[in-house]
Amino acid sequence: MTEEIVLAATPLEEVLADAWGTVLGIEPISRHDRFAELGGTSLAAEKVLVLLRRRLAVDLGAEILVGKPTLAEIGARIETAQRIRFTRHTPAHRRLTNPESATSTVHCFAGAGAGSVSFLGLASMADPDCSVIAYQAHGLESRAVPSWTVRAHARRHLKSLLREQHEGPYTLLGHSFGGHIATGVAQLLTEQGKTVERLLLLDTVLKGIDAASVADYRQASGSASPPPLSQRLRTHLRVATAGVVRYSPPVQQATFWEQGIRVQNRHQPAPLPPYARVLVSDENAEQAERWTGGLAIPEQVQRISGTHLSVLSDPAALAQIWSALAPAQPSLDKDMP
Repeated sequence: MTEEIVLAATPLEEVLADAWGTVLGIEPISRHDRFAELGGTSLAAEKVLVLLRRRLAVDLGAEILVGKPTLAEIGARIETAQRIRFTRHTPAHRRLTNPESATSTVHCFAGAGAGSVSFLGLASMADPDCSVIAYQAHGLESRAVPSWTVRAHARRHLKSLLREQHEGPYTLLGHSFGGHIATGVAQLLTEQGKTVERLLLLDTVLKGIDAASVADYRQASGSASPPPLSQRLRTHLRVATAGVVRYSPPVQQATFWEQGIRVQNRHQPAPLPPYARVLVSDENAEQAERWTGGLAIPEQVQRISGTHLSVLSDPAALAQIWSALAPAQPSLDKDMP
């Protein structure tokens, strides 16, 4: 007699089941299943953790699998850990590498709804003497009022950045919406007379309104139909209470994604400084033309293979990112728009 399959009972369990099914190629997944008993190896476990960090924007390690817990038990562990973390004053940044004597530092800014852990893949390929520090939205993991403009994001992160690195030159990287924040931080550093050596925008989007955003669906291009009224009201309420009220990890991630997209949709970017570079993924190929339409010169914009999210985990893409973080050539100064 086969054991009855009991499907996921919460949004978090649904995310866990989907990640297991994606990696293991098995469906449906029961909330009473155990990863190892489904054939999960250590390599498969690491792939699952990468997916979960991306989808939940939380720092998960292999310890959540210790003791062969069921999917439901893993969900309970994550919920408990995040509930405790939310009530504590936790910085909105973390060191992903911490060499004894760093000779260089890269400051990485996560996209809308993404956690600082999204840069773990990048950090794993850092030089031994390079310190990688990643920043995420205030309120995402620990109770705090979120920032509602790019400049507000930049100002709050700048305080932490200067505590971590007192003097320049500075190297900044931002993925997606984080590219706008990194640009804002670079501007503030320059205003203080500090030197920014490199600013890298990784698949940062311009102009287009994201059709998936509940707030701005009326402005979205194409024929996107509005979400149901109940969904819109629920999302508006969650965004209004973001950072103050804690939601389950997948809802928390989605709420901060929505909040970040609203900020991005209202942001008016300025022309990039000469030390900046933009890497555009295959998924957003049209962005190359948008960037060179007045905010950057062609030499500053390059293509990078992969999707919007895969560029943060694919080894070839990560190698290209590290190459692009090399200091800019000053000869671009005279060609800036």
